[in-house]
Order: sequence, then structure tokens, then C-alpha cells
Amino acid sequence: MVKLGISTRWKIVHLMEHSNGDMRYTAKHTPCHIRAVRRWWNRYVYTKDVADAPRSGRPALLSNNVGDAALDMMLSPDTNGAAQVAQQLAPDGATPHVVSANTIIRAARRAAVRGGKALIAKRGKPGMGMVLRTKTKRVAYAQPNLKRNFRVVMFTDRKRFYFRYPGSKVRPITWTLKGEEQDLGVYQPTNPQCVNVYAGITPFGMTAWHVVAGTSKHKTVHKTKQGKVARNITKSEYQEVLEKTLLPEGRRLFTTQGISTWYLQQDNDPTHGVASHVIRRWNIAHGSSVKLLPNWPPNSPDLNIIENVWAWAQQQVNKKGCKDFDEFYAAVKETTVAVPQQMISNLYKSLENRLQLVMKNEGGPTGY
Repeated sequence: MVKLGISTRWKIVHLMEHSNGDMRYTAKHTPCHIRAVRRWWNRYVYTKDVADAPRSGRPALLSNNVGDAALDMMLSPDTNGAAQVAQQLAPDGATPHVVSANTIIRAARRAAVRGGKALIAKRGKPGMGMVLRTKTKRVAYAQPNLKRNFRVVMFTDRKRFYFRYPGSKVRPITWTLKGEEQDLGVYQPTNPQCVNVYAGITPFGMTAWHVVAGTSKHKTVHKTKQGKVARNITKSEYQEVLEKTLLPEGRRLFTTQGISTWYLQQDNDPTHGVASHVIRRWNIAHGSSVKLLPNWPPNSPDLNIIENVWAWAQQQVNKKGCKDFDEFYAAVKETTVAVPQQMISNLYKSLENRLQLVMKNEGGPTGY
């Protein structure tokens, strides 16, 4: 339980006095539970104060001033943990000796509470950042494309759908009553089966999907440079994806709207290097005018709206609770060809804002 700061306690008193003792109203307008409202209101009624009750036991080893200093050091990016803070405070005479890391943490947490906040530890690896070169390329892409007519652009990408939860429906959140908690864990295989597919999105709908190497139970005729059966997409297979799916599907979707010239977006995967040649040959053979969207920047999934479609599709498949891989495979296919048109329209409408955010953030992530 987070200890409430003095300012929050007095806010409870103020709201209780001006709401005729309405605890629910007070709890709604303060960051605390109704039990905390009752506790501090009763303390005020009986003592006319909201200070902590007298405590027995050993006094705190570190003073409030030292706790404040410890908090500042803990929050500093130049400090590497509580143990280092303890080492730095002792030589200055702030502590009688090098205290333990736990003592520093307790003092820093008390200092944070006095300021009306809670000090928490965040664990895990830091998120990946972008180098300046990548940010520069993103800005260079955003500026000339800010007013582009993206209604003549097909966004494409490959997605691996992993069969991670056999027989289990996975929801973002599950509600339960305290004391009635259940084991919410689900079985996850060590090496989950996978459906590896390519597809494209246009303002007028999704293309058909194209299953590629890497899909479980899928036999491929494509091979690596070493002559081995490919376990992932190769240049020869990507050429097949273009010729059999993306280009004919783009032609179908755009020509029904009277659009003869359109752009195909792709990321900078090494296998995509064959696209220029394939598209040139396709245009000659079909009298088409397909072009590659130029200067696509690296590390930019937030600018490719099909990524949002993939995330939605993965959630929908997870909710089905497929019992075996064949059922899972069918669910992926059914979901990827049934993307709501309203979602597609909203994603295309978001493109200008995404580019504006790239420029505003000097090439940094957009949050999409």
C-alpha cells in the first residue's frame, strides 16, 4: 500500500468538509481508496491533525535531509543503484558508516512519500533507441511525403503468427474477486508452430495472403545459397510473392477504383532487392504503372500501417483458443482476410499525423 503524503491527507479533509462527509465523492477525487479516506478523516476528527501516529521502536537511521539526498541520487541517471548511493554518502559524513542498500531504499521511499509520490523499481532491459543516422532518414522520408496521396499506396509486410497458446483463449485482462484468484497461466510450447505470411493493405481492402517458408507443415521448393531447403523467405520466394500475390492483388484492388498508377511500399529486408526488376518486368507484361515507394527509412514499423493490422489479427486469433495447429492455421487465414474496412480507413487517415510526429520528434518514435 502506498503511504499518502501530507498534502493528500489534507485534501481528503478539505473534500470531506465540503461534501458533508461524502466518502465516495472524496475517494473519487483523490488518488486513494475509500478505506484510506475513512482512516484519515477519522484521524482528523479525533486529533484535529493528519500527522503520523507516534511509533515505537528504533528511530530511522537516516534523517529526512539524508533521505532527500538519497532520493535525488537514486533518480539520477549517473547513479547505479542503492549500493552506490550508500558508498557515496558515507565519505561526506551524511551517514555514520556505509549503510546497507535496503536502508538507502527505505530512506529514499520515505522522501518520495513526503513529496506525495511513490518510488518504484522498474526492471528489465532498456528499450532500443534510434541512432542519429536513422532519425535523419526518417525525417528525410517524412518531409516530402507529408502531403502525399497515400490512397494510391499499398503497404506490405511479412508476419509470423505463433501458435503459443494451444487450447487457451488469451485476453488482455481478466477480472476476478480477491480470494477467488485462479491460476491464469496458460500452456506455452517451447518451440511454437508458426504461420509465416505476406500480405498488403490498400484503402480498398486487404490482399490475399501468401504463405512462405518458415510456416509449420509447409513445404517449400525454394533453397538457400548453400542449396538447403529454405526455412525463411528468400529472394526467389519474394519474387514469387510479388508475381503471384502482391502485384496482381494490387492491380485488382486499385483498378476497380479507376486507379492505374499506384505505389508498393516495402521495408529494407535484403530479400526485397529483387522488387525493382520484378516490377519493371510486370509493368511491361501487363501495361501497368506500378512504382516502389521511395526512400523507406529503416526501423520504422510505426510508419507502416499494416503493422497495426497484424497486431489486431494476432489478438483476434489468440481469443479463439484454437486447440490444434490446423485450427490455428484456418483462424489466421480467416482473420487476415476479414479486416474491418473502418479500421483500414482509420489507419490511412493516421498517416499524415504519423509523419508530423516524426518531424516534431526529430525522427524519434511516434508512439503508433
